[in-house]
Amino acid sequence: MNNHLKTDTLTIKEINKMAIPLIFNSVIGMLIGLIDTAMIGRISIDAFGAVGLISTTINSITGVLGAIAIAFNIAGAKNKGKGNTKELIDNFLSGILTSIFIGLSIWFILLIFGNRLLQIIFGLQDIILQEAISYMNLFGITICLNMILFMFSSLFKIINTTKYLFVGNITATITNVILNYILIFGKLGFNPMGVKGAGIASVISLVLNIIIYISIIYIKKLLIIKDILSIINMIKKGFILLKNSLALMGQEILESTILVICINAILSRIGVLELSIFTLLSSVVSIVLMPMYSYASTALTLVSKNYGGKHFEKMFIIPKYSLRLAMIFCISLAVIFMIFKEYVVMLITNDYNLISYSLQYFIIALCSCLSNIPNNIYKYSLQGIGDDKWVLLNAAVINVIGIGFIWFLSIALEMGIYGVYVGITFNYIILSFSNSYRFNHRIVLYSEKSI
Repeated sequence: MNNHLKTDTLTIKEINKMAIPLIFNSVIGMLIGLIDTAMIGRISIDAFGAVGLISTTINSITGVLGAIAIAFNIAGAKNKGKGNTKELIDNFLSGILTSIFIGLSIWFILLIFGNRLLQIIFGLQDIILQEAISYMNLFGITICLNMILFMFSSLFKIINTTKYLFVGNITATITNVILNYILIFGKLGFNPMGVKGAGIASVISLVLNIIIYISIIYIKKLLIIKDILSIINMIKKGFILLKNSLALMGQEILESTILVICINAILSRIGVLELSIFTLLSSVVSIVLMPMYSYASTALTLVSKNYGGKHFEKMFIIPKYSLRLAMIFCISLAVIFMIFKEYVVMLITNDYNLISYSLQYFIIALCSCLSNIPNNIYKYSLQGIGDDKWVLLNAAVINVIGIGFIWFLSIALEMGIYGVYVGITFNYIILSFSNSYRFNHRIVLYSEKSI
């Protein structure tokens, strides 16, 4: 009994040691997008809706491509466990090259076809279309920049130095706040740039973040890169990472990007006010869910390491404790936000109508996001044991049903935003049950085979 308690305590400490620094880093990083929407919210409702629409869509695409960093995280954790530092470095450099190529390619596509895509997919026109284009042309390059940052984040997790992520994130966030204020509103001799200023500020802050991470690795000598891979070898390893991330990308596309795009498309056709309400509440929800992503990422790394060592009992309890800890943090934040909800919303916008309408949906928005926590913890845990193809298939079936259900409630039954949140909650609950059952079942099978 005492040994079991000691094991549980050590596991919790191990999880928190990696996850808690990630929580602070994630919250700080999320402030970049929140600061953009908060300051733009003081210009006009059209500008606010445009920035919210573009930022959520771009971030969803970035999240999908972040699967490359997840694939590196899994492979790199195995390299680290085997003591193969050279292979770890090779995979990291290949992932960086792949991220740059893919990120820039998508940005060029957005520059060429973005105008038409915004009209066809979201039905934008007039002022909000022009605002969205202005922001997208600049913010689009953050896909590439964030993909690079994802690779650095995975590297720091693998070598267990997540504390250094704080330095880059806090510096970038402070820079973003200052530049947003100067460029959006036209201070210190600059002309007011509005949404363009927000885009420029975000890009500069992310570039600064990358420079800081490179400097930390060089100064602290966290990795000794004796020789750089040849271009051909880097491309080959990049293709391997890309191949290993395809199922992960597919799952993120189904569960995140397509779902987000469909919801934005539905809301944009209901009205600009409804789109802005959902955007505002999504900014609040994104902060509440930061602990979830940190503990999910931690679960993936630790499950992957223990999977190679066949420590099945520990693999079983890692997601369980990660879920409990994530729920404690997220629910605590949700309660705090509920108590001060008026002040929280007023920090983002000063539009009276937007504030008053948003407060009506505050509780259901928070409850909906909390239902996503078990889904993410066990989804990442399944990816850690290489069950990503099943996760993809499961997400495909459930999300197709979920999107249809959201449309039925919000449009056919005319429930509006309430219908969207009810449908999203239904989707997350089904995914949570299916992923948790699958993970526990697979661990039992692995343990039985090893006997």
